[in-house]
Amino acid sequence: MVLDDPFVSTLILILLALLGARFSFSSLQVSPGPRLVFRTGTHFLFLGFLLGPHLLGLLTQEAVRQLFPLLGLGLGWIGFLFGLQLDRRNLRHFPPAFHLLAIGQAIFVFFLFLGIGWIVLMTWGQTGRIPQLLLMAGAATACISTPAGIALISTSYLVRGRIRDLLFLVASLDALVGITALQIVYVLFPPADLGIGFALLPRLTWIVGAVGLGVVCGILFLWLTRPRPGAEEMVLFLLGIAAFASGAALQLQLSPLFVSVVMGAVVANFSPDPQRVFKVLNEWEKPIYVVFLMLAGALLSFSTLLVPFLAVLYAVVRGAGKVLGNLFVVKALPFPFETPKGFGLGLIPQGGISLAMAISFVLTYGERRMGEVNAADLLFAVVVLGVVLSELAGPFFTRRVLQRAGEISPRNS
Repeated sequence: MVLDDPFVSTLILILLALLGARFSFSSLQVSPGPRLVFRTGTHFLFLGFLLGPHLLGLLTQEAVRQLFPLLGLGLGWIGFLFGLQLDRRNLRHFPPAFHLLAIGQAIFVFFLFLGIGWIVLMTWGQTGRIPQLLLMAGAATACISTPAGIALISTSYLVRGRIRDLLFLVASLDALVGITALQIVYVLFPPADLGIGFALLPRLTWIVGAVGLGVVCGILFLWLTRPRPGAEEMVLFLLGIAAFASGAALQLQLSPLFVSVVMGAVVANFSPDPQRVFKVLNEWEKPIYVVFLMLAGALLSFSTLLVPFLAVLYAVVRGAGKVLGNLFVVKALPFPFETPKGFGLGLIPQGGISLAMAISFVLTYGERRMGEVNAADLLFAVVVLGVVLSELAGPFFTRRVLQRAGEISPRNS
């Protein structure tokens, strides 16, 4: 059976999402690496790939394209949820050096990735606008770590300590650099013409526009929820504002993640009860994320044999950047305690925001081609495999860092 009707496709995806959310994303019966893949939900992405047009064909390409609004909703939801973490009342409990480490190491990864990537492009003779676009977008996704990897090890080994808390904070904040960098990519490479014919200064004003859109959406949400609606109404308001912010951003060719993060930060800092909003968002995260991942999986294609090689290169460069970036920033900043050597290895797990950024890229630049290859599909496939590699290997590196810090007992390792 082939699902050409988007209504039927939507019903099936929602059913699978509810079933997927009913069961845990992780399993205690598997080793930490695969367990993190399950916890991040990457297996749902490959399930979508299995059902999609490139394998079983149960979801046709046309049906998937007609369901793009669900991907936009997912981007808005993920960005809103991340933005709610940027509450100044919580962040000020940590010393400035911790925040500088989170931002500084991510910036280092971005520029290291750009430098090495540029050398690779020069070697292959690929210096056009589209290869540059792919390189900058890839560098933006490479900045990011996930606190899920640290949480997994903490839960498995009952870890408590300063290094664990520092790793968790850095991994929770460094996505801000990647999401901002992706918005800058949108500005430098306008989807309409990839930057040809537009002066740089007018293009940079679109960053102000993206911030303004996020602020307006945040204020709108705060106004709508002033009467303190019930839980069911709150879900409807959240769905509506996430879809509106993401849809408006896509129509204006802005980053839906960036706009939604700004919106979430506005709500976090000006809502009288941001924890209530966060709780509702978090409760509905799994079913929305499952639909999001399965639809994204249906878009996944491996159009060239270079994808595995590029994914390994992506993961290695990103890992090296995390290690070196954290080493340099820690040495440059006055820290209240000593961090173990190789601290950056604890940030190897990458997580779902990188996948969301790659999906955002597909929605915006999906028709661009580089020779015989669809450029957006190539980037998406490389990021997906790179994330899987980082999540398979990352928990073991995180555990080693915490062992060196003495926060995991040798008896528990």
